[in-house]
Amino acid sequence: MNAVELVGVSKVFLGKNKREFRAVHQVSLQIPEGEFFSLLGPSGCGKTTILRMIAGFELPTTGEVYIQGEQMRDRPPFHRPVNTVFQNYALFPHLTVAENVAFGLEMENLPRQQIRTRVGDALALVRLNGLEDRRPRQLSGGQQQRVALARAIVKQPQVLLFDEPLGALDLKLRKEMQLELKHMQQQLGITFIYVTHDQEEALTMSDQIAVLQEGKVLQVGTPTEIYEQPNCRFVADFIGESNFLVGRVIEQDSGGVVVLVDETLPISIPCSETFPVGKVVTLVIRPEKATIHPAHYLDQPCLAGIVTEVVYLGTDTRFVIRLTPQSTIVVRRQNIYRSNLDCFAIGESVQIQMASDSIQILGEGQLLPSQTFTASRRENR
Repeated sequence: MNAVELVGVSKVFLGKNKREFRAVHQVSLQIPEGEFFSLLGPSGCGKTTILRMIAGFELPTTGEVYIQGEQMRDRPPFHRPVNTVFQNYALFPHLTVAENVAFGLEMENLPRQQIRTRVGDALALVRLNGLEDRRPRQLSGGQQQRVALARAIVKQPQVLLFDEPLGALDLKLRKEMQLELKHMQQQLGITFIYVTHDQEEALTMSDQIAVLQEGKVLQVGTPTEIYEQPNCRFVADFIGESNFLVGRVIEQDSGGVVVLVDETLPISIPCSETFPVGKVVTLVIRPEKATIHPAHYLDQPCLAGIVTEVVYLGTDTRFVIRLTPQSTIVVRRQNIYRSNLDCFAIGESVQIQMASDSIQILGEGQLLPSQTFTASRRENR
C-alpha cells in the first residue's frame, strides 16, 4: 500500500479582481510506505501547496488525496495520520522543551506517565537528553529544529511532512542535519515527505524526488535517475550544473547519432533512440564528466577549445572553454595535486575529452541567431 497517493490533484486560488491562479495542475503521485520522498522545485512551483493539501490545511480544487488508502477530502488536519515540521519550528516560547514536545499528547488527554515515557523516548531519539527544562530561546537553531522534530515524532504519525525545515540553519549545520534526518527516517521507518528548493539537499536525503515547475510534476525518479537521465532541459538545468549545446542531427545509424553544433562542430553520441536527420536537439553535458588536457595531448577524437575563464573553488577548479565563436563549455577538474593547480591559463589551447555515453540527448532545442551556452550555477542553492 502507498503511504500517500495524489490522484489528479489541482489547486486554484482566487487573486485580485477574482482572477484565478493555478498553483498545482493535475498532479498524480504515489509515495510508498517508509520512503523519503522530496518535492523539489523553485519558489512558487506548488510544492508547499501540495504539502498543505496532504496535511489538510488546503483542500484540492479537483482530485483526491489518499493516506494509507483512505480518502482525506472530509478529514480535517487534526484527524489525519500526519504531522508537519515547519521552517520556523513554531515552538511555544513560554514552554520548556519537554512541554513543547508533550503539548500534542496532552491535547489527547493521555495518561501522565505515558506522556512522560513517550516524550523521553522522542527526546532521546533526537539527542536532546538533559535539555528538557530549557526554553526555546536557550537553544541553538539546530537544537530548536530537533525539538520541532521530536514534537512531530512523539505523536507517532504514519507520515511526517517537512516544509523546508533546514532553511534557517547555516550551511555546515544544514548538512549535518540532512544526514541526521535521513538516518532518523531509516531508524523510524516512517514515510517522510520533504519540501525543498535545494537540489543538493534533495539528492543527499531522498529515495525518490519529484521535480516541479509551475505547478506540474516534470519528472519523478531516484536521485541517480534525476541527475544522470533528466527528461527535459528544466530538470537538467535545475539539478546540478549543466552544459547545454544545441545542434542539428546530421547522421543517424544503429550506433547513434552525429550532432552538428554551430554548423562547425560535429559530436558523435551513442544512442538507441531515433532522431531524424535535420532535427534540432539539445546536448546535456555535466562539467565533472569532461576532462581537460593540453593541446595535441591526445590522439583520439576530442573537442578543441581555448580557456576563457579559470575559477579556483577549493575541491576543484572551474574552467570555461570556448569551443566555437558561439558556444562554450564548463569543465570542473578535481584538485588532487597541488603541483597541477596552475596548469591551464586563460588563452591557452586545450583538448576536452568526455565519455560519449555521458552525453544526454534531449529531443528539444531551438537554434538561435547567435547560439550561446548557459551553465547553471547551483553552488548556493
